[in-house]
Amino acid sequence: MPAHTIPVVGRPFARFAALVGGLTPDAALTALRGRTLGPAHLVPGQGVTAEEWSDIEAAGAGAVTADPFLCREPVRVGVHQRDPRNVLIADLEPVTDHHWRAAIVIHPESAPLADRDNGTAHVPGMVEVEVGLQTAMAVAEQYLLPRPGAFDFTSNRVEIAFEAFMFPLQAVVELHADRVAWSGPEVLELDATAQIHQGGRRVMTMRFRSQAFERGLLAGLERERADAVLTRTTDPTFLEQR
Repeated sequence: MPAHTIPVVGRPFARFAALVGGLTPDAALTALRGRTLGPAHLVPGQGVTAEEWSDIEAAGAGAVTADPFLCREPVRVGVHQRDPRNVLIADLEPVTDHHWRAAIVIHPESAPLADRDNGTAHVPGMVEVEVGLQTAMAVAEQYLLPRPGAFDFTSNRVEIAFEAFMFPLQAVVELHADRVAWSGPEVLELDATAQIHQGGRRVMTMRFRSQAFERGLLAGLERERADAVLTRTTDPTFLEQR
């Protein structure tokens, strides 16, 4: 009997596994240790950790074949995440001038999945949004700004088009800088387009209008505007005008 391909995806994507005849790591280990899994070729999807895949390979030795786990290098600069489980992109690299690509890597305990269950088999759209934002911030920090760590990234306009479902399998994100300009030595202006591709198909497009402010400048702007909002939301004179 020929081996059939079985995707193994993280626990947050159990509905996808049930839909396509896949497995979660726990289910795969149970089947392998109980010798209830017939000839199969296992493929790691999103939400599977290196440790889980190592256990699966050990349990399936001699019984099934498996693709190697892809050891990717998470992006550590510019994504503004303290917990590495919340970093959704890896292997960021330039493709051509003003064009970059990164692999999407979703940890089963990442923040966008921590308390979100929309009852579907596809990846929640908020994960895709965070992928786009992290890519734009990382590209700006690593490739466009003169002094890493000295600027703060903000976006004042984002347009999103979800063109197809993204599923918990291998996918990439690409970002193109449509316009890069300095409105002064302290402010970088960036118009960019991020696209997620999976299986040869574009599944999401985000268009950004963003700015990176020198840190001291942004702190001053935030203080001024925070004081103004505090006044408008607490001063009885302003409240009576509603």
